[in-house]
Amino acid sequence: MIRILVVDDHPAVREGTKAILDTEPDIQVNCLDVPYTIEAFNEYDFTPYDLILMDLNLGDINGMELSKQILKSHTSCKIILFTGYDVEDYFEDAIRLGLHGAVSKTESKEKLLSIIHFVMSGEIVLPYSYFKDLIMQKQKKSEKSTIGENVFNEREKSILREVEKGFTNQEIADQLHLSKRTIEYSLTSIFNKLNVSSRTEAVLIAKAEGVIE
Repeated sequence: MIRILVVDDHPAVREGTKAILDTEPDIQVNCLDVPYTIEAFNEYDFTPYDLILMDLNLGDINGMELSKQILKSHTSCKIILFTGYDVEDYFEDAIRLGLHGAVSKTESKEKLLSIIHFVMSGEIVLPYSYFKDLIMQKQKKSEKSTIGENVFNEREKSILREVEKGFTNQEIADQLHLSKRTIEYSLTSIFNKLNVSSRTEAVLIAKAEGVIE
């Protein structure tokens, strides 16, 4: 038997969710009437429950902050953020605080039950858009690393360091014992690789991407 507590400050949401889940033979649902003070919540016994569906906004109380407090003294309890907002906006923060994910109040009964059973088995369901963003961020970091480590040769890095010092092309040529024409060709190549049109932009982006320190 999965014992669930619904914490929400809207009676219709509480009772509606209870009515939906109570039809399942392996689920028992109770509701916690809100508003409560944070002190009252701290004194409430959450021990009987295996899982809490926690509303994000409980009047003056933030549902995620309340969840954080609950998990300090009820470490075995699993909490899912139950929100009417976009789940993707809060999923990462929820996981970071120790919650087992987030689900929209508009999800179907089948989806809600699926997420509950996944959480009870120690797993979470990642929203596709959230997972896709993680992959894209990883790819961007990889591309950024490639720019810094492989695209620029040592000569170009040396030229960028001299550009950062404010030297002219001729001064850079003298410093590196190269021809002025070589410096000009190299700067053109650097600008193309960084997709910039000025020396200042080149230095700023090169530093941001770790090409030069």
